[in-house]
Amino acid sequence: MSMLGLFLGLVTACFWAISPILLKVGMRGVRREDVNPMRSFGFLLGMTLIALLTRSGGFVPNGALAAVMVVLNVVLGNYLGDQLYFGAIKELGVSRAVSVGSSYPLMVTLVSVLWLKERPGVLHLMATGLIVLGLVLLKMEPHREGERVYPIGGYIKALGAAACWGVSIPMTRWLVTAGGLSPVGANWWRSLTLVVVAWGLWFRGPGSRPERRRALARIPLKTWLILNVAGAIGLALGGYTFAVALTMSPASLITPITASSPIITALVAVAFMGERLARHQWIGVGMVVLGSAIIGAL
Repeated sequence: MSMLGLFLGLVTACFWAISPILLKVGMRGVRREDVNPMRSFGFLLGMTLIALLTRSGGFVPNGALAAVMVVLNVVLGNYLGDQLYFGAIKELGVSRAVSVGSSYPLMVTLVSVLWLKERPGVLHLMATGLIVLGLVLLKMEPHREGERVYPIGGYIKALGAAACWGVSIPMTRWLVTAGGLSPVGANWWRSLTLVVVAWGLWFRGPGSRPERRRALARIPLKTWLILNVAGAIGLALGGYTFAVALTMSPASLITPITASSPIITALVAVAFMGERLARHQWIGVGMVVLGSAIIGAL
């Protein structure tokens, strides 16, 4: 296990904490099925710049299986998983959607053990559970009188997103360890694949109607810019540092650390946006920090 890998996991968490804030701003007035296609350009441009700056090799997949894995990785993680997540946010709100979606490290650990034959220790598993429970507490809202009943479909979508992310993350580790791709190469191909998949499905679906194409063309340039900056930060920079971390440490250890990104968002909101956390949410903060510290010390 590499301490540099764990540090890059924390860096990834920071990138993944900034991206949702930008997405929240950029999604105002934008249909959720339009978000992935719009932000995909930021992902591709960001990865192209990283490739040029790092001059990295490792762009040739190690056989047809690796090429297929890139496509499955994008479809599961960046398209289907994120689409389900956007739907969960619409139905449950950010707090509830994130609390359920934050269970994805458990899925990563399960898939990593069964497929990649990783063997996390008991303390690693306990720390993973501690981080997930802390995230759930962090995102739970205080009880209010007359609180609305949220649809079960929203919870199913959030769990579906967690499952998609949990399967796609071990795929990323396989690509950068056994698939013949470098972290830059793997993420550049993922970025190109997302552009093709997201826009291809959009034109076959919503974009097949002229009024939807006209509506997309009327979206302000500022909104396009915000969503693509979110794509560059969350998908390109975050995806790159995450892939590098996976070459140094097992996915079952890196993922719980990256899953702490909501805590960074919450702390920024408390420090700079005047938001408050309830007592149980501060307990959640402590559990996430403790779980991350345990993993970093092992």
